[in-house]
Amino acid sequence: MVKDEENRRLMNRICSLEKDLDEMRNKMQEQQSAILSNISHDIRTPMNAIVGFANLLLTERLDDQEKDECIKQINSNSTELLEMVDNMIDASLLHSGDLKLTRGKCFLNELMDELYNMCKELSYVRQRELSIVVSKNADDDFYLVADDRRLRQVLKNLINNAVKYTEAGHVEFGYNLAGKEKAEFFVRDTGIGINPGYEDEIFTPFRSRLLDPGGKPAKGAGLGLSVSKNLVELMGGNMWHETWPGKGTCFYFSLPVERTSFIKRKFKQINSAAKRNIASLF
Repeated sequence: MVKDEENRRLMNRICSLEKDLDEMRNKMQEQQSAILSNISHDIRTPMNAIVGFANLLLTERLDDQEKDECIKQINSNSTELLEMVDNMIDASLLHSGDLKLTRGKCFLNELMDELYNMCKELSYVRQRELSIVVSKNADDDFYLVADDRRLRQVLKNLINNAVKYTEAGHVEFGYNLAGKEKAEFFVRDTGIGINPGYEDEIFTPFRSRLLDPGGKPAKGAGLGLSVSKNLVELMGGNMWHETWPGKGTCFYFSLPVERTSFIKRKFKQINSAAKRNIASLF
């Protein structure tokens, strides 16, 4: 009698677990379908633009100004498509734990100068009249021990979003040294801000609720911020943000830094150059 009761409880428990499993499976299938639908749409949109403007260049008699506009649109949509694919691959690697970092020295002022030129070009391609401001430390003797490529990727993702969602005003980015062991990076804009009630969702893949300047859901798979946050955490830092709807957003992230002597750095560069010159003689 006791065994029968225990068996009934176990059977009820098994039935309940099977029901929960079926519900979870259905929910996952629904989410997977929605994600695949979004990805398909987001990839087709820039691809259609690239093909459309390329056909215009081939088949229509356009003046120089119209040709320049077609080339600009092809360049902009190609960049957007490449970034989307890169983020999808990185999101998959991060999820599986297979993304590996290659650590090395990254001198911050050099990086800021490079990003400043990139931001100006991005503003031009997206046809934005923006003031670009870069903030950096006065000294060149600070470097970050991190994956140089991934650090650039994080900053480029944030700067790209800032330019995309800002029609007028300015985009400012840079870093501040918080003590001797930490650098705090920021990307600030005067754009549309983040919709109220969705601040906690912006780092969740495929759930971005940002709107474009026209008030419609923005293009993109909603992966850039998620990938960036995970990369920062993988490098030993953290990311957060502040937003003012209709006035702008500022993203921050901090990473550990180390100091090296500027003189030693220059000495090493001169020494390496001298060795290369000597080697070239033989």
